[in-house]
Amino acid sequence: VKKEEIPNQMHLLRDCGGSHIDLEQIDTLLFRAPNKNLWVPLGGRGVFGGQLLGQALHAATRTVPGTIPLRDSDEDSRLWKVHSIHAHFLQAGNPKYDVIYRVRKTSERRSFMTRTVEAIQKGECLGTMQASFTKKYNPKSLFGLNLGAEPTMEHEYPTFPTDIPAPEDCDSIIDIIDDLLDHAPSAKLRDQVKRTLTIPVEMRVVGEHVNLMDPNPPKLLPRRRVWMRVNKIDAPGLNECCAAYFSDHFLLVTALMPHGIYFPSPKLGVVASLDHAMWFHSPFKADEWMLYDTYSPRLSDSRGLAIGHMFSAKTKKLCVTSVQEGLLRLARPSVTRTALSIWMRVNYNFDKLKATLFGNRDSASTPQQKEQNNSAVSTLPAIPSSLSSLPTLVKDTVSTSTSNTAKTK
Repeated sequence: VKKEEIPNQMHLLRDCGGSHIDLEQIDTLLFRAPNKNLWVPLGGRGVFGGQLLGQALHAATRTVPGTIPLRDSDEDSRLWKVHSIHAHFLQAGNPKYDVIYRVRKTSERRSFMTRTVEAIQKGECLGTMQASFTKKYNPKSLFGLNLGAEPTMEHEYPTFPTDIPAPEDCDSIIDIIDDLLDHAPSAKLRDQVKRTLTIPVEMRVVGEHVNLMDPNPPKLLPRRRVWMRVNKIDAPGLNECCAAYFSDHFLLVTALMPHGIYFPSPKLGVVASLDHAMWFHSPFKADEWMLYDTYSPRLSDSRGLAIGHMFSAKTKKLCVTSVQEGLLRLARPSVTRTALSIWMRVNYNFDKLKATLFGNRDSASTPQQKEQNNSAVSTLPAIPSSLSSLPTLVKDTVSTSTSNTAKTK
C-alpha cells in the first residue's frame, strides 16, 4: 500500500459512527450513508441538503489518494485538496432509507483530478456533484538547486469585517429556539422540535435577531451574519466536507428577508435548493469559529440567489465562497396555515402585553422587585387552552373530515 493510500485503507477498518457526514465504504467507488444518521431540518421537506453535500464530497475525497492525512497535525502533507464543487439537487431525500453514493473518476491529470458523485436512494438519483481537486505544488530543482516556491498572485475581497462582535457575545440559535418552545402547545411537540435541532454544529447570530413568533416581522436588507463551527471532526482532512455541510444553513433563506418572511413560516409553501457551488481558497479548521457572511442579490420568478463568504476567526482570511439558487414559493391559503398564523399572533401579542405592563423580570435590580414582578405576571390570565392548541385541533378536524369524506365516497 502506498503511503498516500494508508488513510483510506484505515477507513475500511472502522465502524461508521453517528456523524452526519460519515460513510460506510461498500466498494472502491461505492459508499453508503445509513438512514439512522440522516437529518431533516425543522420545516424541511426531506434530508438536509447540506448533509448530502458533505457526504458526497466525503465520498469523492476517499477516492483521491493523498487527500486525507493520517493526523490533523499532518494537514500540510496532503498531496491533493479539493478546490471547488458544483452540485445539483434533483429531488428530496427520504430519511427512512439509506443513501448510496456512486463515484466516477471523471478525469485524472497532472495538476487536477475530477470526481462525479451521484446520490441514489431506492434506485432514483437525488442529486449529482462534481468535485475538482488540485495538486499541491512541490518545488522543483535544477542541477540540485531548489528553485523555491512557485510565483503566484493573491488578493481577497471582501475582507474580514471589523465591526463584528465575538462569538461569545452573540446569541446562540439553540437559546433562541428554546425561548420559542415555551409557546409550544404540547410537551410532545416541544420534545420533537428539540430532537430535530440536535445537530453537530454550533451557530450564533450576529446582531439582533427577529422574533419568529411575530406575525408581521420587519422587512430587512437581504444580509445575515452567523458564527459557525462543528463540535467535533471524526477524521482528519474532512474540514471541507464539514464546511459543505453547514454552508447550507442560513444561505438561501437570506433572500426572504426583504419580504418580511423568515424560515420556518406558515407563509412559505416550498423552500428547496436547486444547485449549490463552493470554492475553497485557503486552509481552515471547521471546529474553530468561522464567520458566515451571506447576502442575496436577487429573487425573481420564485427563485432566489444567495452568496456566502466564510472567514476564519483565527486567520481573518476569506476561506470559502458559496453560491446557491433555490426555489422559494409562497403558501396557498389553507385551514391549517390560517390556524397556525392565529396561534402565532395570539402568543406574540400576549408576550408584548407582559413586556409592556411589567417589563423584563430578569432586569429587576433587587430580589424584592423580581418577586413583585413574578407575582404580577402570574396574575395575568393564561392563554386559553383552545387557542394554545388551535393548530392541533384544526389538524385533527381536517383529518377527521377527510376520513369521513372518504368513507362516504
